[in-house]
Amino acid sequence: MLRIKKNQSDSISQLDNAPISTVLGSEIMFTGDIQGSQTIKIDGKVKGNVQVENGVILGEKAHIEGDLKSKNIIVFGNILGNIYCNELIIKKCGTVNGDIQTKTIEIEMGGKYNGKLKMDALQQPEEVM
Repeated sequence: MLRIKKNQSDSISQLDNAPISTVLGSEIMFTGDIQGSQTIKIDGKVKGNVQVENGVILGEKAHIEGDLKSKNIIVFGNILGNIYCNELIIKKCGTVNGDIQTKTIEIEMGGKYNGKLKMDALQQPEEVM
């Protein structure tokens, strides 16, 4: 019998096991910049820049008008702005309209992206923040 072991880091995001410290619900409309260090999940609307050190998860109902900056980002919703990160995953229901600067990117079949992509192989996590 042939057994193939898959390297966990190949298919699992850093955010999959990270605790979420803050959630912006789907009925929330926030205007202004958001900054922090722990992982945040956004399901509502944000007009402003989001800069969170550990990670950002945009839920399916999320709509961001501003730039996103974090080590790890997963997009299920919509963003109109630029993204700066080390790891970016755009899910099949996600849409990004803006430029992306990242070390690694994964776009699921059906995910939408319009903009310029810059990938820096030597980018350090400290440089993102």
